[in-house]
Amino acid sequence: MKTRIRIIYRSSFLFAIIIAGCLFTVFFQKGHMPRQSRSARITRWWHNRVLGALGIKLSIHGTPVDSASLFVANHLSWLDIHLIGSHLPVRFLSKAEVQNWPIFGWLASRAGTLYIPRGSKTASEQANFIMQQTLLDDQHVVLFPEATTSDGSIKRFHGRLMQSAIDAQCLLQPIAIRYPDSDGNTVHEAVLYTGNTSFMQSAKNVMAAKNIIAELYFLKPIDTQNKNRDELARYAEEQVKALFNMGE
Repeated sequence: MKTRIRIIYRSSFLFAIIIAGCLFTVFFQKGHMPRQSRSARITRWWHNRVLGALGIKLSIHGTPVDSASLFVANHLSWLDIHLIGSHLPVRFLSKAEVQNWPIFGWLASRAGTLYIPRGSKTASEQANFIMQQTLLDDQHVVLFPEATTSDGSIKRFHGRLMQSAIDAQCLLQPIAIRYPDSDGNTVHEAVLYTGNTSFMQSAKNVMAAKNIIAELYFLKPIDTQNKNRDELARYAEEQVKALFNMGE
């Protein structure tokens, strides 16, 4: 009974936050994310409210780079976007299908989400160019280099889209995301978004859970000059894996 009440309360709160996000989007979001802009402040506020509606307690460790940079993070859940977005004015890189999602696709596009073209031999080159131009325009970009969500076992970081940071001559900063539970596991079972789990089922699992803690670690940045993309990928992967090993 308590779980059902919790889901009803949180889903009602979340619905109100989504409506507010739609209204703010109409008036303030124009498809980009200048780091010091009003739209950036509103977007961070909105992500924070989403986390609050879902009962997520966020713990921040380390300091993000101030200048426009490429952030690369491990990927565990759709919640990752809200964690990072609540603390940084960023533009996320996403699969092109997200554009067509009802409501959320529109919100994502207006908030400045960058999309990877699908079905093209030059998709990586196009995405790298878009990311490079965004970084040169003094905006942060976030990349999930595992290319999919995991169960907490860090997958290989793919480096092909990290070429954008080299071309833009900016810093790259790894981010480690954890959702530890009370039993000492690295990832709380409720936040997992893998396999055949649908978004709606995952959202229900999160709303039903108690005491979800999210940890966001900003790790040591690296200068991308005189580095190749594979070196950057291995560096970021090793930094994130080291953080996970410390948490065990």
